[in-house]
Amino acid sequence: MSAFRPIMKTLRILVAALLIVGGHEAAVAQKTVGDLTLNYELAAGNNQHLDSNIITSASKTLLIRGGMSKSTMVFNGFSQSIIYNQNGEKAYVLYHLNDQDYMSVLSQTQWENQYRKYKDMKVQLNAKDTKTILGYRCIKAVASLKDGTQINMYYTPELKTTVGDNPYEFKQIPGLILEYEAQVMHKYKITFTATKIDFGPVPAAAFIIPKEGYRLLDPNMLKQND
Repeated sequence: MSAFRPIMKTLRILVAALLIVGGHEAAVAQKTVGDLTLNYELAAGNNQHLDSNIITSASKTLLIRGGMSKSTMVFNGFSQSIIYNQNGEKAYVLYHLNDQDYMSVLSQTQWENQYRKYKDMKVQLNAKDTKTILGYRCIKAVASLKDGTQINMYYTPELKTTVGDNPYEFKQIPGLILEYEAQVMHKYKITFTATKIDFGPVPAAAFIIPKEGYRLLDPNMLKQND
């Protein structure tokens, strides 16, 4: 596995940064969206020098089609896509780095274990703290993890999706998240903000799993730090 060592730091940062953006059970009437393209821009803190330069050149796109989701993050020649079918038994993570393609195949148990720090998290909603994003009124939510980490986000209760891009994070948020903070490697704070939303049909071809041209990467090498 020594051939993968040069890319491990980059991959771990990206895996840690990719938080869920999806809708779930809601307390009020919502529009359920079965086709969605949602684009995000990223911003990093002013004191993050090299890492800030990398993050500010990045973008994230979420695709939803029925029970399938695909979350893609790209920057500086690197891309990572997570493809998930809620009726399937596996998640597929595709990487492109330095003109090389890699793929990890995770069972449901492996995927859940990578996000175990989000289990039993507490969520506090603050209906008095709102902002408008893409024309939608968004409410602030704060997720508190068992390790003391707090994650701020803004969601709109007007929308929910038929599936999120990850079933093991933030399923308690009653709407579609349009802005959130991610703390990466217990050091770097990144803000994801939605910049474009499209409800047009998403092609099924976007969710095809490649059968050749990808080198298999052990998913255990990408475990997040607790």
